[in-house]
Amino acid sequence: MILLVTLLMFSCRTPSNDNGDRFDPDAEYVQIVLFHLAQRCESCEAVEAETKMLLEEEYWKAFATGRVKFISLDYQSENGKEASRLLRASGQTLYVVKGDSVTNLTSPAFMYASTHPDYYREALREELDRYLN
Repeated sequence: MILLVTLLMFSCRTPSNDNGDRFDPDAEYVQIVLFHLAQRCESCEAVEAETKMLLEEEYWKAFATGRVKFISLDYQSENGKEASRLLRASGQTLYVVKGDSVTNLTSPAFMYASTHPDYYREALREELDRYLN
């Protein structure tokens, strides 16, 4: 009976999506910061997938050398709470950050990543090129 109760307790928990990444407000590199909830929707998953795909296909060198980092944070985790406070984020959002410059790409990301990914990729590409050049 104890084994059954223990098994049920652990199987019903929502897994943490906080992968240990941290937003660094003093970073010299470009940070793409995605805030999400523990229960992730299709749009949120599409934003993450399209972002990673763009980084791996077109910005692989900057991504591999650490000039660009993708940070996915559960908005309700400790890391997420601190980063959202620093960036003044509320809910599911996407920011591109370098130093004091912050670009909010939430609208194009969540409107287009799952339905018209080319539009989202172009918006992200423009910001990355601006910050990397």
